[in-house]
Amino acid sequence: MDGRVTQSGPERAAGLAWRQISEVMSAPPYCVRPSTTLGDALAVMVREGLRHLVVTDEGGRCVGVLADRAVVAAWAAEPATLSYRRISSVLDRTPAVVAAEAAVVDAARLMRTACVDAVAVVDARGVAVGVVTGSDLVALLAR
Repeated sequence: MDGRVTQSGPERAAGLAWRQISEVMSAPPYCVRPSTTLGDALAVMVREGLRHLVVTDEGGRCVGVLADRAVVAAWAAEPATLSYRRISSVLDRTPAVVAAEAAVVDAARLMRTACVDAVAVVDARGVAVGVVTGSDLVALLAR
């Protein structure tokens, strides 16, 4: 033993849970408009190596998060849909968003209750400033 005391287990996880979400989020988020076709959104995901895109209105306010799973599900139901179907048709009615000053635990709880693997991070005006994914939370725990 080298005499160092390290925090592990539940104590360490509890400390990480209360960190500010801005320490974990990816920023700035890759954003697309609700009128973008699923095919164009998929092309951005592939080009940028992303599994999620934040969907914003003309003012930059978040209206949802598009997951690659939603694109794949639409394609599986009807392969030609990628060329004409709009993102707005696959978004949840209530976007999964957390405030920029939220704690990591707030994002994790929302992801669990909303059954999503990513949430958008927004400022006081609802403008998207970042995105947090389940992978981001796992990476935090693995540090």
